[in-house]
Amino acid sequence: RNTKSVFAMENDQSSKKARLEEIDYVLTQALVPKPLETSKYRYAMICSSNINRSMEAHTVLQNDGFAVDSYGVGKQLRLPGPDGARCFDFGTPYEEITRTLKEEAQAHYSKVGVLELALRATNTKPAPQRWQDAPTSDLNRLNVVIVFETRLFEATILDLQQRNPEGFLPLHVICMDTRDSPKDAVEQGKNVRRLCKQIEEADLAVSMPLGVLKSAETGEIQYILVYV
Repeated sequence: RNTKSVFAMENDQSSKKARLEEIDYVLTQALVPKPLETSKYRYAMICSSNINRSMEAHTVLQNDGFAVDSYGVGKQLRLPGPDGARCFDFGTPYEEITRTLKEEAQAHYSKVGVLELALRATNTKPAPQRWQDAPTSDLNRLNVVIVFETRLFEATILDLQQRNPEGFLPLHVICMDTRDSPKDAVEQGKNVRRLCKQIEEADLAVSMPLGVLKSAETGEIQYILVYV
């Protein structure tokens, strides 16, 4: 299935103006102070820009006491600007991104929901992170990775295969294909939380129980076990 982003702008033959999806969702906001991490396993959430799908799931799990990180696998964080894509380098603090969006076109970014995404992110973690830039030693801390799009799942697997294993530790990588809209991200965040709670009951030292993945009821799920 091809996952299309509602952030991708469509050209109208007459006006060449961007048409953006109407906003109808409530983002999960990070609890302050951050809850203590009480989960048995450590998780990572991955999307393209580390601001929508992965950040929603990150916030949901963090609020529930899960040990969780999040990443993007794109080249840059890409947002729909008034005249084309507005890009930021990974590592740019969310506070700086928020401030820039307000200064450049606050009305536009508020209308399309991007400003709300950036504001939410500032309370979840300091800055967007790129998966490919993370040292393998950091990945050795992870037990489960959830990716929210098939092509990004493939990019994640390719990156892992190109790394030299350091601890040769098992890493369970799951794909839960999700349309790149805030509304869909919010709905899938609930499914992620439910799935991770079931994974917490499993013994991943043995295997990832296929019944756990099937019970997620979130559409097509892909899974692979790799070693890092």
